[in-house]
Formats: sequence, C-alpha cells, structure tokens
Amino acid sequence: MPKIIYIFMFAITLLLAGTMGLVGAMALGYITPAGIEENGEPDLGDPIYLKLEPPLTVNFERGQRISYLQAEVELMARSEEALEAVERHMPVVRNNLLMLFADQSFQELNTRAGREELRRKSLEEINGILEERGAQGEVEAVYFTSFVMQ
Repeated sequence: MPKIIYIFMFAITLLLAGTMGLVGAMALGYITPAGIEENGEPDLGDPIYLKLEPPLTVNFERGQRISYLQAEVELMARSEEALEAVERHMPVVRNNLLMLFADQSFQELNTRAGREELRRKSLEEINGILEERGAQGEVEAVYFTSFVMQ
C-alpha cells in the first residue's frame, strides 16, 4: 500500500480517539460545554432589576365609587441591554402599563389570580414594546413590590 494511505489512516485514528476522549470526558463530567453550569442548567447570568419610578397610579370605577390602584413595579432581566431599552422607551412603557392597569376591574385585582394575570399581561406588553422597537434582549419578569387598592 502507498505510504499516503497509512498517513491518512493514522490521522483518522487520531481524530476518532480524540473525539471519543472528549465525549467520554463530557459524559463523566470532567468537561462541561461553555454556558452550562455543572448541574446541567444553562448559565443565564445574574438577574438585573429596574424599578419604575414613580409608582403607577390609576383610577377605576367600582360600582358607584371611584377607586384607585397604586403599584410599585420592578422589572427583571438578565441583560443590561434589555433594561437600557426599557429606560430609553420609558414613556411608552409607562403609558401602556397605565392603560393596561386602568382596564382592570377591582374584583379581578382583589384576587391573587387577577394580580398574577396582570403581571403576565404587563410582561407581554413590555416585551411587545421592546420587540416593536428592535431592542436587544427581553424582560423576564415583572414584580409588584407594592400593590395598594382603595
């Protein structure tokens, strides 16, 4: 056989041995892929929070009475870019959240399920604004740190 075939077979053998060694090391946990923690969960980075100032305050009707809601809202993301985009578009974010909050009923918001639904809708609204404006990243969570209804 020509000498080139032996060199080619040796190179393929080395490549296969290296691949098997790498796969074996990963299977045994000696090596983890980049971006994966040892427990197998993706490394998402630390959460970063942004408080919406001032608190959101809206009026709404409750039967014959006028009631109000004041909510302190904090947003959580894992990228600075997402929160910078929220700050850049804060007038739109606040406007849309105020409109969303004002559309709620007192009875719905008086339950935990109603407040959780409002959190979900708020998150969708904020991420929709960011997506419309081509912002990088997204907000992962909306938290009510104070929620007062009267």
